[in-house]
Amino acid sequence: MTDMKTLITIDRRVTLKWLMGAMAVGQLAACGDGAKGISWPELEAIKAQGVGKDPDLLNPVVPWPLTMTAAELAITADLVDLILPAEGDLPAATKVGVPAFINEWVSAPYEDQHKDRVLIVNGLAWLDEESKVRNGVGFTQADASAQKKILDDIAFKDKVKVGLEKPAEFFGRIRSLTLGAYYTTSEGWAEIGYMGNTPGTGDYAGPTPEALTHIKGVIEGMGLTYTAP
Repeated sequence: MTDMKTLITIDRRVTLKWLMGAMAVGQLAACGDGAKGISWPELEAIKAQGVGKDPDLLNPVVPWPLTMTAAELAITADLVDLILPAEGDLPAATKVGVPAFINEWVSAPYEDQHKDRVLIVNGLAWLDEESKVRNGVGFTQADASAQKKILDDIAFKDKVKVGLEKPAEFFGRIRSLTLGAYYTTSEGWAEIGYMGNTPGTGDYAGPTPEALTHIKGVIEGMGLTYTAP
C-alpha cells in the first residue's frame, strides 16, 4: 500500500539518461504482450521538443514536463512492487526508482511513448476503479492480497477473463517496462550477475569452446568453410 511508502526522487538528468539508454538499445520499444481489446480513451499527445537524434547523455537537457499525477505514481508504485518485490538483499522496484523511470517514459514526446502513455494512464485508472468496485476502496488503499486478486485476472495470457483483454495488455506493458528498467540498474545487474565491461589481465584466453562451436555453426550455415584458430 503506497500510503506507507516513500517514493524515490531521482534527478531528471539521471532518469533522462536511463530513458535514452533504454531507447537507444531498443530493449523496451516493442516489449509487451500485444493483446487486443476494447478501445480506451485517447490522451492529448505531449507537445514538446525531443532530445534530437544524437543526445548528449553526459549533459542531458530536459525538454518535456513530467505528466503523471501523484495518484498515478502511487498506483504505479504499488504495482511495480507487486511485480518485483524486495527479496533478501534485493530491493523492491520502487527502491531503485522504477516509478520515476515510467513517469519519464510516458511523458516523452515520441510516438511509441505516447502509445504507452495512453495504455498506462488508462490502465492505472482502470485498476483504481476496479478496486473500488471489488473492494470498496481505491487500489492503493486495498491490502496486498486484494490487489493481487485483481492482477490474477489480467496477468496470465491463458487466464485472462473475457472483457479484460485491454487491462491485460496494460499489465503486460507495464510489467515489461518494470523489468527492463529494474535490470538496467546496478542493483538489477547484481541480481543477474552482470559485471559490465571489466578490464582483463594477463594473456587473452580467447573465446570459449562453446563460442567457437557456435561460430563454426554460423559460418558453415552460410556455406563457408570454417578454419579453427
